[in-house]
Amino acid sequence: MKKILLAVVALLCVAAVNAQDYKNSIGLRIGYGAEVQYERHFSAENYLEVNAGLADLLGSFDRLMVNATYNWNCFDWDWTPSAGRWFLSAGVGGSVGFWGKDAKCPIQVGVSGNVAFGIRFNAPVTLSLDYRPTIYLLNDAWVDGVGHFGLTCTYNF
Repeated sequence: MKKILLAVVALLCVAAVNAQDYKNSIGLRIGYGAEVQYERHFSAENYLEVNAGLADLLGSFDRLMVNATYNWNCFDWDWTPSAGRWFLSAGVGGSVGFWGKDAKCPIQVGVSGNVAFGIRFNAPVTLSLDYRPTIYLLNDAWVDGVGHFGLTCTYNF
């Protein structure tokens, strides 16, 4: 009985890996700070990405950031078919930030862009390097969002 149960679980895992028709992704983005990332894929060409996390300003992690971008898959490459498909995606969206108590304006609102280059592995994992510049509209803080590079790893389900 244990062998049959183990075989069924193994078959389900293999089927899940080979399905590759994922609609959701959840993961972690490390860069300007640490963020939890959720993606909702509408098709193979576009998806919504939502990030929430703490931003690191001089090592203090005094900012809570929430960002949402709508992304389009611009290019796909089949450089390493045995490992996965490479991609380049780009998008636009908005950002809301909650600064620490010492800031002149504790709430920031901005416009964000997003460019990501990565690989969707044949397993349910995606790894990407992305750049998300944000122009903040309040309190002359537009420079704070220019250097937002990050490394993202997501689990697709």
